[in-house]
Amino acid sequence: MTRHPVYLSLTVLLTAAVVLAISGCDSNPPVEGPPGPILVIGIDGAEWSVMEPLLEAGELPNLARLMADGASGPLRSLEPRRKSPVIWTTIATGRSPDDHGVGGFLVGDDQRGRTSYSHYSSNMWQAPAFWDIFGRNGFDVGIIAWLVTWPPWEVNGFMVSQHLQYLSDFYGADDGRGVTWPGELEEGITPFARGSSAITHDELARFVNEESELGMSALQEHYDTALRTALSGDESAMGVAGFLFAKHLPALSCVYIRGVDEVSHRFWIYEHEETLPPHDPQRPTTALLRKQAQALGGLVREYYRYTDEHVGRLLEIFPDETTVLVCSDHGFRGPGVWGEHRPWMGEDQHALDGVIIISGPGIEHGASIEGATVYDIAPTLLTMAGLPVGEDMSGSPLSDVFTEEFSSTHGMTTITTYSQTVRDDTGPIESPVDEEVRERLRSLGYIQ
Repeated sequence: MTRHPVYLSLTVLLTAAVVLAISGCDSNPPVEGPPGPILVIGIDGAEWSVMEPLLEAGELPNLARLMADGASGPLRSLEPRRKSPVIWTTIATGRSPDDHGVGGFLVGDDQRGRTSYSHYSSNMWQAPAFWDIFGRNGFDVGIIAWLVTWPPWEVNGFMVSQHLQYLSDFYGADDGRGVTWPGELEEGITPFARGSSAITHDELARFVNEESELGMSALQEHYDTALRTALSGDESAMGVAGFLFAKHLPALSCVYIRGVDEVSHRFWIYEHEETLPPHDPQRPTTALLRKQAQALGGLVREYYRYTDEHVGRLLEIFPDETTVLVCSDHGFRGPGVWGEHRPWMGEDQHALDGVIIISGPGIEHGASIEGATVYDIAPTLLTMAGLPVGEDMSGSPLSDVFTEEFSSTHGMTTITTYSQTVRDDTGPIESPVDEEVRERLRSLGYIQ
């Protein structure tokens, strides 16, 4: 991170929105804030067994720097294994799935063998996110691409929903629901919302061994779509993050990066010999899989390098006194050893231990984090900001990572609950991209 001037306003509109939101918090007592901005980077599906060899080889320099300057370790996910929207909502609220109300990607049931589902939408959250709590206490926030944030809701700052890459599909929506709050933000971010078709050949080629027998032809049909979709989402999120944060750095910023998980679901089979079937002359598909592995065998690792570059770009925007928290919702374990059982799909590919890295003022350098769970993220962030932890939250602050000096001024305090009201309208809200997103979920093995 480099030290540089920080602009004090995003736009006249956004500044007005922030002032109005803060003015609504006059009844709250002042709190002691963090030493500087807080940046939360969510990397879906980040797995230590992939990261560690790359870190040792010096190929993830930005994550390595955060680890050297801070604390890191495994982050235990939900048990039994759950889908990513459930876990990311748990991370955001510190509450159990039964409490926060988000049960997966889709809500519904099977009728006569046919699937009849709707997507979980943001109005179905039954507990406040940590950014809502920050906002109520006068901190401005910026949220980009977090799962289950469509439709985006009013925050003390701005929110860009997870449907960012599909922005063009929302133009002219009759109900006025777009992908940002405030809605007027959409015009400025439009150039950075890249659909799958905008991903170039050269961008795809980075992830393929073009000198192999198949070369780029290994990216045929669904593989091409899978990689384009992952890149589209991450390029959109990071492009918008760079644009918005260069204009204004909120007290709390959150950026969600989806692609590591998506490429792991699709391409992990090519990373490990044991996940490939032995060559069988009677089964031509086994030979094809091995040819594809020559072309795609390094794709997942290259995507980690690509993601680390995005982390570096974010760090360049934020000042030295920023506290950075990087986490994943789960790890990854691939489709299993060939022939032992049916390949794992969907959440069965999730490993229970994900990744957590915390770096910044008040964080012990080079410390190991032990026993952390996804329930602990929200309480930790609240404690960093000098805010009390809800007694109905299931986790605790990761106080062992704090220096003694920081702990002396940011000890844990509690409040009975932050929940004020339960939303009356909790039925799923349809979006213009629901079918496209369902097809994406089918390709990852989450639904049939």
